[in-house]
Amino acid sequence: MPRSPRAQRATGVGVLALLLAGILTLVALLAPVTARADDYPTWEDVEAARADEAAKIAEIDRIRALLDGLQAEVTRTQQELQIKAKAWQEIDALYQAKATETANLEKQAQESAARADESELRAAEWAAQVVRIGGTDPTLNLFTESDRAEDILSAIGVSSRVSQQANAVYEKAMQERNTAQSLSAQAEVARTELKALEEQAAIAMQEAEAASAAASAALAEQQQNVNRLNAQLEVLIQNREATEADYKKGEEARYQEWLKNQGVNWGEVSDSGWVRPAGGWVSSGFGYSDPTYGGFHKGLDLAQSCWNPIIAAHEGIVTFAGWNSGGYGYLVIIDHGGGLETWYAHQPEGGIQVSVGQYVSTGAQIGHVGTTGNSTGCHLHFAVWTPSGWQDPLTFMASQGIYI
Repeated sequence: MPRSPRAQRATGVGVLALLLAGILTLVALLAPVTARADDYPTWEDVEAARADEAAKIAEIDRIRALLDGLQAEVTRTQQELQIKAKAWQEIDALYQAKATETANLEKQAQESAARADESELRAAEWAAQVVRIGGTDPTLNLFTESDRAEDILSAIGVSSRVSQQANAVYEKAMQERNTAQSLSAQAEVARTELKALEEQAAIAMQEAEAASAAASAALAEQQQNVNRLNAQLEVLIQNREATEADYKKGEEARYQEWLKNQGVNWGEVSDSGWVRPAGGWVSSGFGYSDPTYGGFHKGLDLAQSCWNPIIAAHEGIVTFAGWNSGGYGYLVIIDHGGGLETWYAHQPEGGIQVSVGQYVSTGAQIGHVGTTGNSTGCHLHFAVWTPSGWQDPLTFMASQGIYI
């Protein structure tokens, strides 16, 4: 059944209402949340962040010092390794030379032994020949066989010569045998000594390599620690910077809340760009009515507790910030251009927060309420100088839209 136009309109209105409610809810959710002063980090938070950063820096410095020591140890062990390697090379070269010499000695010993064997064999052959020529006793035959004397004497001469040659060959065989034994003994001693040297060099090389590897491993481990700590330090620095930035925002928020609690909305700037320079009440006005200042008071006094903030009434350049010997105590003068200046007198020692040549914006804190110079109590002496002379701050500020 079709609905009536009124029902359709009612339904349309309901849908629009729901859509509007949804949009308002979405806008509320997306709208930025204004942080309160208490939501910002405190100075203790800043100090804690700085302490964390300082502790991490100290730890990194400690490990870097350890790294320097480890690097020195690595360098030392590498130098020792080079020394050991060089010694090993020298010993190895000596070993190779000795090994060659030993092999030559063994070869010579074998050759001498072979010659000894050959000489012994020849000596035996000569001895056998003597026996064949003269029998077992040629001298006896000389008496028993006189008719063969000439032959026997001849045989004895030959036998004697053969015996001499056999003896010479045998003596040579004995010498070569002794030489072979001596060479073999020398070769054995050389092998023993070289083996001991080789083992010592190998042990030294292993120890040097182990020390170098250990130092390099320790250095790599500590380098990893430094890299890790550097990464942590970077995070801490970022956290500290963020904490300090948020702290400054919080200080501004707390400062604005404090100003608001003083009953004066100092943050409200007039259309001409001026603000009230301090809280408190007017304890002394401008003009001849105040005999304290020689019958003429060049500004007005805003009475308030010492160390309360003073802010720049208007933007400008600081032309004076320090002690004034003319009775103003610690004084700040701001040049606003065109010969217009504002004076902020009687600030406490250490209370000035600006320096000469500094640009200050409207509402920026420039100092604190004090009672230095010709002062009988905590207050701000606020004065206005124009090209035509001193002006009544009440009248001047009123002309700028600020009513003190």
